[in-house]
Amino acid sequence: MEVVVGRSFKVSLETLKSFPWGNYVKFAFLFGSTASRGFGNDLDIAISEIGLEALGELLAELVKRLSLPEDYIDLVVVTERTPCPLVLEALKGVPLYVADWDEVYRYFNVCQDQQIDSRKLKLLETALDAIWRR
Repeated sequence: MEVVVGRSFKVSLETLKSFPWGNYVKFAFLFGSTASRGFGNDLDIAISEIGLEALGELLAELVKRLSLPEDYIDLVVVTERTPCPLVLEALKGVPLYVADWDEVYRYFNVCQDQQIDSRKLKLLETALDAIWRR
């Protein structure tokens, strides 16, 4: 299967899955419009935490192997500080590489629990109510 990036570039999912992700990260997920619809403006790829130098090397290697301009690859580093809606969206995407599913489940479960608690406690409604009452 192929995805279309930026209307003119085609990228094989097999190429993405066979990329040496393990040299850089513990997990990588394709998500966003390209993953869900098969086409989009860029490749959104969620990855585990990585150092700045390694991130640059990873991006350069992806550009080279995929024959895509750098602007068409969006690497999203998932950490404890990443907003939960983004984490949940990313980790529901297409797994390209996973060395440690426990780490993936940890991020996913923490964010899923936070969303459940937020709904139960009506945190958004409470915050908006406080703003409107000013």
